[in-house]
Amino acid sequence: MASRGTLRVALVLAFLLLFSRAVSAADAFAVHGIEVDVTAPSVASAKEQALAEAGRTGFRRLLERLTMPADHSRLPNADATQYVRDVAIEQERSSSVRYIASLTVRYNPVAVKKLLRDANLKYAEPRPRPVVIVPVYRPLGTGRALLWDDPNPWKAAWLAQGNGALVPLVVPTGEIADAQTLSVEKALSGDAESLSALGARFRTPDVLVMSAMVNGAANTLEVTATGMPGVMKPFDVKSYPIGEAGLEMVLRRAAAETAQNLDDAYKQQNLLSFDRAASMPVMAPLKGLDDWLAVRERLGRVTLVRRWEIVSLSKEEAALLLHTVGDPEQVKATLAGAGLLLDWNNGFWVMRLKGGAGQ
Repeated sequence: MASRGTLRVALVLAFLLLFSRAVSAADAFAVHGIEVDVTAPSVASAKEQALAEAGRTGFRRLLERLTMPADHSRLPNADATQYVRDVAIEQERSSSVRYIASLTVRYNPVAVKKLLRDANLKYAEPRPRPVVIVPVYRPLGTGRALLWDDPNPWKAAWLAQGNGALVPLVVPTGEIADAQTLSVEKALSGDAESLSALGARFRTPDVLVMSAMVNGAANTLEVTATGMPGVMKPFDVKSYPIGEAGLEMVLRRAAAETAQNLDDAYKQQNLLSFDRAASMPVMAPLKGLDDWLAVRERLGRVTLVRRWEIVSLSKEEAALLLHTVGDPEQVKATLAGAGLLLDWNNGFWVMRLKGGAGQ
């Protein structure tokens, strides 16, 4: 039997692993994989120039990540160095006069958002909850679907992809708890209980099953998106020609494009329009403390609700004042995505828990 000390260490390590995943998944203000190659009179000078160049390149990518393509021509021409928080080296090599590296640059979220507000540009806040990616793979020449098995090149492609940008992504690595929570059969059948249990391990209700199958006759990779009811999907089915690129490269491309499609879909629905700020008084019917806790938790997921105040609170209902940005229909849609149904009823807004009081 394991000692108390051993169990305590195991619990601490498990917590740290989950915490580190959550932190890295939520870092939408980091730009990874910035390639630099600078030659100068000395390697110290080359490295200094490379870091400055990476800061400028990453800053432009970050601003484009947060805003819509139609606004990219209006992005502010600011000094990127004022917004850099830190730089991390992914890979590097150098000679006496040359510096080559792949870098990650992290920027100050508060300062970047203020810059965009001052420029009167709409932008999207990072999604507060991650999406769990379940990578099911059907290789050529076998009917057996792979999930937690190794090798699973589709899972490897997702793990190499990283954590996403605006929409943080979590890809379970296939440890024992993953396999015990969700089997490949239940993933393919869309078993809601098992998918929900996997999401709960990562503190999110959003689980997306991405199934990839090699179609030998057409020499294509067929990717299908399914998952929990209401989960944001990048598409239903998409086909990627394999051609001369090779399967591994196409798998990586499909994972990267899917992550980008999720970001684009989320950004489209969650742009903050600060010229449309409003305060919305709402009544929320309740069936007790559990409903109130659920309302609070779900409001915390909605980026268009900047803050909220309690006007009155009882066991039967809560009167709240929501401070929002965006038009009412946009606010309604984002609330609905978090499981809060908002309706205009006889002169005031009523917000009901989906599956809760009044549903």
